[in-house]
Amino acid sequence: MSLFAANLQNPIVTRTLWIIGLLFVGFGVCLLLVTIFKRQDREQRWSILRNYLAWLIILPVLLIPLLSGPAAWIWLVLALSLICLREFGCATGLWRDRYFMWVAAACIVGIFYPVMVRWYSLFVVMPIYATLLLLTVPIARDTFEHMIQRTCLSVLAVLYFGWCLAHLAYLIHIENGIGHVLFMLLLVELNDICAFSVGKTMGKHKLSPRLSPNKTIEGSLGALGGVIGFAFVFRYLVPEYSTFHLILLAGLVSMTGTFGDLTISFIKRDLGIKDMGRVIPGHGGILDRLDSSIFVAPVFFHFTVYFYPWLHNPGWVPR
Repeated sequence: MSLFAANLQNPIVTRTLWIIGLLFVGFGVCLLLVTIFKRQDREQRWSILRNYLAWLIILPVLLIPLLSGPAAWIWLVLALSLICLREFGCATGLWRDRYFMWVAAACIVGIFYPVMVRWYSLFVVMPIYATLLLLTVPIARDTFEHMIQRTCLSVLAVLYFGWCLAHLAYLIHIENGIGHVLFMLLLVELNDICAFSVGKTMGKHKLSPRLSPNKTIEGSLGALGGVIGFAFVFRYLVPEYSTFHLILLAGLVSMTGTFGDLTISFIKRDLGIKDMGRVIPGHGGILDRLDSSIFVAPVFFHFTVYFYPWLHNPGWVPR
């Protein structure tokens, strides 16, 4: 029996897939009711439908590698990191300097090497070596024009889209890795959905008018409450968490997910663009879809490793 088939027969995974299916259908019904009873033009309706149907592509792309084993999941996250680098490079103009783009891509691949072989001590220091390597690019080329800007953009891309997102890949290695990955991704996406839903129906006060005019304080508070509630719904995925840690982690996911969204927002505002790409219909680029997860992944990972070190290191003995 393949690992994918074995994971599908896992009662916890089966239960989660049923809940995801019910949530998908439930949100679809809610969107249908909104489009029927709320006056919207054809373009708005098509936009909502396109956003909804895009999840029919996103869910299998994420779930199949996740259930196929650690290697498949790590390769998927690596591919997503490289796509994020490409989208960032195209948006900022860094793509015009192929030397920095290739070295940045090599750094991201290098960051994922200790993830693949579970070399944690090397993984946590890889940002230092990546930064040092990128600083050698102007030296090797014997040039200085525009080098500060390009070096800084490359370092930002490698650290943010490479190292931060790599924590999502490394999460698969801890005990009950699939459960932790599913738990994190579900809370991140539900945070976005709750913030959007509450903000559209009850939002009056802007959270960040200049960076993201559509975000509201009411939406963020609703997302916080919703994520804490859903954390208890999906608690069976992370049974080792205490009630206090579950609430604290859910709050951190909601807060850092919002920060991740706003981080990409200020980058796009500064560049004068709406989306970082057009890979996913209705969602923009991969970076637009992963903006919250990139910020959440290292916080979620280190929170878990700090409070529950035996999940990462089975041989850990408390002092």
